[in-house]
Amino acid sequence: MIRSALTGLTLFLGLNVSSGAKPPGAPTDLPPSKDLAVETVAVDLSNPMEMSIAGDLVFIAELHGNIKVVDLTTGVTRVAAHLEVDYRKKGPRWEWDVESGVLGIAVDPDFEKNHWVYVCYTRPGGESRIHQHVVSRFRYQGGLLNKASEEVVLTIPALRDQARIHEAGSLAFGPDGSLYISSGDNQDHTQYLYSARTSTNSADLKGKILRIRPAAGGGYTIPPGNLFAVGQADTRPEIYVMGCRNPFRLAVDPKTGFLYWGENGPADHYCGSLQNVDQALLPLGYDEFNQARQAGFFGWPFFIGPNECYPTYDFARGEVTGAFVPQQPINDLKENTGVRELPPAQEPMIWYSHPSSPDFPSLGQGGASAIAGPVFYHDESVESAAGGLPKAFDHHWFIADYARGWVKMVELDDNENRVAIKAFPSDYRFETPINLKFNRVGQLFVLQYGRGGWDADNGGSLVRISHRLDGGLAGHQVVASRPLQGLPSDHPGTALMRQNNCIACHATTGELLGPSFEMITEKYPDPATREAYLQDRIRRGGKGVWGELHQMPPHPHLKKEQVAQIVEAIFALRLVRHEARGHSVSLGTPPSPRYPGSGGAELVDGVSGDANDLRNDWLGFEGEDLMATIDLGEPISINEVGLATCQVTKAGIFLPPTVVFETSSDGEIYQEVARIENDVPLDKPITLATLAARIDPVQARYLRVRARNLGSIPDWHPAKGREAWLFVSEILVNPRHWK
Repeated sequence: MIRSALTGLTLFLGLNVSSGAKPPGAPTDLPPSKDLAVETVAVDLSNPMEMSIAGDLVFIAELHGNIKVVDLTTGVTRVAAHLEVDYRKKGPRWEWDVESGVLGIAVDPDFEKNHWVYVCYTRPGGESRIHQHVVSRFRYQGGLLNKASEEVVLTIPALRDQARIHEAGSLAFGPDGSLYISSGDNQDHTQYLYSARTSTNSADLKGKILRIRPAAGGGYTIPPGNLFAVGQADTRPEIYVMGCRNPFRLAVDPKTGFLYWGENGPADHYCGSLQNVDQALLPLGYDEFNQARQAGFFGWPFFIGPNECYPTYDFARGEVTGAFVPQQPINDLKENTGVRELPPAQEPMIWYSHPSSPDFPSLGQGGASAIAGPVFYHDESVESAAGGLPKAFDHHWFIADYARGWVKMVELDDNENRVAIKAFPSDYRFETPINLKFNRVGQLFVLQYGRGGWDADNGGSLVRISHRLDGGLAGHQVVASRPLQGLPSDHPGTALMRQNNCIACHATTGELLGPSFEMITEKYPDPATREAYLQDRIRRGGKGVWGELHQMPPHPHLKKEQVAQIVEAIFALRLVRHEARGHSVSLGTPPSPRYPGSGGAELVDGVSGDANDLRNDWLGFEGEDLMATIDLGEPISINEVGLATCQVTKAGIFLPPTVVFETSSDGEIYQEVARIENDVPLDKPITLATLAARIDPVQARYLRVRARNLGSIPDWHPAKGREAWLFVSEILVNPRHWK
């Protein structure tokens, strides 16, 4: 690789040397994992990109157009607006809008008074090769973003042909009210030094971090201290940092005003599609964590990592001509429309590539995607009961890696230099962390993208981490949300309901903010009514059918076929009416901690489990039998009993070979009323079964069920000899009908 031998003064100060001491008595011991509670406060988010917290509200930008709001006081997640955006799809000539959509979000520093929410999103571009990323602000009114209130603050034109990548779009406010906006280099990654026309072009807004000050009456002004002066030829005064590839996520230190961001690097030894460049001349594809104390140039695409240089190249002759010089970078490529001489290149605070890093070995190895978070300051005035992180975390910069799934902290000294990189002390396994934020009491929020790619049903989530010493929540993950119980997990309509948070208003049984799915299926049994009425209600909204308090919000962004899929999924509800529903259940053997369901109540909620979704509506027993006793409250006549179970051979889950039902009038003396001997169909990969028996009517208050586990997994199975699993979802007493 090429390094410049020149030395000189840069704008970046002392990142690798600690020159400031911590005050005497500063706590250094981090709490153990058992004292950190991890709560999942929102699930089934769809491609979540960025969040912003205002009091007890968490605003979340989703790539495909939704703005969601999580109310931490109620646990309810709602769609506050849907924006029409360009996102990944095939165009007539190219694959367009590869990384476009809703990209970033930030609430105004004075949100409690003005209710402004800023959103960076990609407006539809039709068949044009150009579309626009806009930064707009909307007023949050009545639980919704008022789309009619939109004011466009800034527009960033971008190309969308040739599978362009890197759009960034993160938003963050500084302590002086300045708004920072990240923009990617919008590159076609097959072209070497493509970003010289964006990232190192002073006349272009792409490949930069911009800094503006939104005006109360609309528009913006330029705060002092940006990289180029207002009116300077061939420059844009909005530029604060140039030389970015894909700055992913921004954070501003609330005390110092220093800017922090993560920079996503290319593959190792990157040179686009050039075939004749010696690999030894090309640096590794470093990801970076950067700190900017003032405006500056941070290198890309001429430099990367610790200012390792890319070679200069004569495209006409097809040969390497030398190397860029960090202290005197020159952009003389013909596509450059800005200034030729650039400021000295700054080094990042932390850099790491795909192999294990000799400089920062604790960051691991493999795929990399740097995500910058905030600097944490402990607030002594906040009561410890609020759950904020303790003083040991004070003055640490939080960082994450999306690909490697970790969250770490960078300890900073009194001069804001790096002291040490520390692992976050939690046993929780982070999944694709994409944004980190703290709320006003110092709890850490981690937005997790879910499965990679652009699948709208990718299962993103939001977790909150609190410091607890009460022994209740500490050390346990608590899912503070309700799954879509009883609906077919693999149905596209169920996926749409998850994405649009229908669970915020509807439960399987019982009223929530709106009617239950059970109530809906009973009220509208006629298929024609479902199509003519329910689909229209979902799209247009309304109130009055279920009482004045139940108002259905409109969903105009949903297409007709999507609404039809939602209705179809609702009427595929797996629900059974029987006389044990809602009664008390005691378990003689606890289920596995891996599949605990809701305990004994899982067996009498009326919901039949789905073999394609073993996390919901099931109790799982590994190598153990089921022993459950139901108290029916009073003696009733029992004439039919049953057990809903399943077999998933690949997972080592088998039907029970024997099920015994016993009844009692006093809970002391039981008599057997039914025994089912079941030939386990070992050749069936997935089987749902209700093992039921009709019996002569018997008066009883208690029903005891024993289901025998297969024991060991058979010899023909890859996991032979291990303990088999038994899964059960419902115990039935006098079932009337299935839905």
